[in-house]
Amino acid sequence: MPKIKVRYFALLRELLGDVKEEEYEIGKRTTLMELLLEHIPQRHPNASSPWKEHLFQTERGKITFENDATPSLKGYYLILVNGKPHRSISEDGKHVGLMYTLNDGDEIAILPPVGGG
Repeated sequence: MPKIKVRYFALLRELLGDVKEEEYEIGKRTTLMELLLEHIPQRHPNASSPWKEHLFQTERGKITFENDATPSLKGYYLILVNGKPHRSISEDGKHVGLMYTLNDGDEIAILPPVGGG
């Protein structure tokens, strides 16, 4: 089974109990979307609802979805897959974004917005 590494930063790290990094063993056809919607919330059941509310657009407590059936991320979150923004990832010449199929050794970084002055 493929293993991936997920890194959390700032608010998301705190939300999950100061977890900086985790490894997940996933199925062969697991997508980035499934990691975000299922695997991470299952590992952190006490933070499941706040996790989804922070990361995804919601309406009346339910995640909203795009026309392509992927969940609507809050626009200011940056999700990197092996250092590349998830929105720029392509497979077989086609843009896949959250539908990216995770591979053994992938490193995912989830960064919330940061501000400063």
